[in-house]
Amino acid sequence: MPNDAPNLPLSDDEYAALDVLLAAPGLGGRAMDISTLEGFLTALVIGPNDMAPEQWLPWVLDMEQGAPDMAAIGADAAGRIAALAARHHGHMEHWMREDPGSFEPIYDCGPEWGGAKEWCEGFLLGTEMDSADWSPLFVSAPAWFAPFMRLGTEDGRAMDAVDDDAERWPGMVAPAVVSINAFWTKLRHKQDAAAGSQTVVRETPKVGRNDPCSCGSGKKYKKCCGAGAA
Repeated sequence: MPNDAPNLPLSDDEYAALDVLLAAPGLGGRAMDISTLEGFLTALVIGPNDMAPEQWLPWVLDMEQGAPDMAAIGADAAGRIAALAARHHGHMEHWMREDPGSFEPIYDCGPEWGGAKEWCEGFLLGTEMDSADWSPLFVSAPAWFAPFMRLGTEDGRAMDAVDDDAERWPGMVAPAVVSINAFWTKLRHKQDAAAGSQTVVRETPKVGRNDPCSCGSGKKYKKCCGAGAA
């Protein structure tokens, strides 16, 4: 399989190269790290609507404002970041569509890829990209979002310090992702089924077989163009 295949997982070397690129001085410390990036892409992939790379890539490079200084980054580095991030996005999309039950966040693979805190910060930023459609689910299923809120926000981490339960939340991220993915997948299937069953509306008036033919011949429709249609 070629290295530019859209759903091919990044190798460890490619993850490391992407991590170095995102830590480049030209990005001013505002770019995501690998764990934050995966959390961000996961929210985009499992969420309610598709989003084009040009909408989300600026936030990978500048988490604060989504307005990176492309001249400072350099065209070559920016292009490489975009290609690797797009591949990881494609891989996540394929994974969550084909085998979501096996999902595990990248921080489970080793501390070199970041931690649960950064992953959850990225996930929450991903939901903010489409906050209007995400908000009702936050309200109706708060338990699914509890791991992200407790690990990915300052208020949540303050609660962890009081409750002394920070260690329980990283292991709850994967089940929450699987549940949220199942919800949106089921909803999309219902919407697709409803769209497919909609009655087709005729754009032109129906011509009766005994009506004058619209071609202007003066004959009845059934004796003129209607005969050919029959």
